[in-house]
Amino acid sequence: MIPLPLNIQTLIADLAQSVNDDVRAVSVHTKTVADGKYLYAREKIGRRFRDRSLGPSDSPDAQEAADQIRSAGKRARARRKLVTLIKRSGVPAPSTEMSRLIEAISGSGLFARGMVLVGTGAYQVYPSVVGAILASSSLQTQDGDLAVARVAIESDLSLLEILQQADPTFRPVPGLDAGAPAKKFVADSGFAVEVLTPVRSRSDGDLTLVPGLAAAAIPLKFLHYLVQEAIPAIALIGSGVPVTVPQPARFAVHKLIVAQRRPVGSLKRQKDLLQAAELVAALARADPHAIEDALEDARDRGPSWRRLVDDGLHALEQQG
Repeated sequence: MIPLPLNIQTLIADLAQSVNDDVRAVSVHTKTVADGKYLYAREKIGRRFRDRSLGPSDSPDAQEAADQIRSAGKRARARRKLVTLIKRSGVPAPSTEMSRLIEAISGSGLFARGMVLVGTGAYQVYPSVVGAILASSSLQTQDGDLAVARVAIESDLSLLEILQQADPTFRPVPGLDAGAPAKKFVADSGFAVEVLTPVRSRSDGDLTLVPGLAAAAIPLKFLHYLVQEAIPAIALIGSGVPVTVPQPARFAVHKLIVAQRRPVGSLKRQKDLLQAAELVAALARADPHAIEDALEDARDRGPSWRRLVDDGLHALEQQG
């Protein structure tokens, strides 16, 4: 863990403030159709571009919207320079495949509707959140994990359609029940995406239907703790992409817990403990009370939680 210089943290704060509520479009152009000329905004989502009609070219409302988009385009170009400057200082950004996933999910509005990026994808966003460069050895992944606290989340497109905006080769992975919605999607590169959701009762099965996404989610214990009070962040992608991630302190404690449920010596256990250690070290410097509060919350959830947390902390001491 390497703390970021104050000037770089200031640039990151400026970026986060400027991204909020900005228009997402890269250009404006005119198309001639049968009944006249129309203004269109061109938006980039993942690897694809999409045209959105603003209205007739002589419409005052369309012209005003076009002016706003052109102004937003200038701000976006300035932010791209800012993102480049931050990354050149050594702050790591999400991998290419993760970046495309984040862009597609953010562009679809799912983060704004309650979806949370978890797993190593969230960890790749945390350097900008905690003000520190985290161990690069734990930034590699071929998985993108998305969590929904509420299965009532809605979307105009299915999850598969949204993922195909990131990579057209995404396809659902068939499960044992051929008629059930997919719980996993994979691209030709091997990059896989799964949707997770908290366990709500002992009667929960292996899958929970998420009708608004035409997909299924995998119920996981401890996930509610992880995504509770998730926070907005900015991923260092393009001109900055809004994303929702777990609180870093909850992420660290969650990693301590799940590490105890993996075989001793397994690579995933080691990765969990490394990510927890890096975040604990970063937060000890930037926000020590956050870790204390996250630990207390976990311990207050019962004896089994206390045992897992304490065993996780012991494993962290042994590793360090």
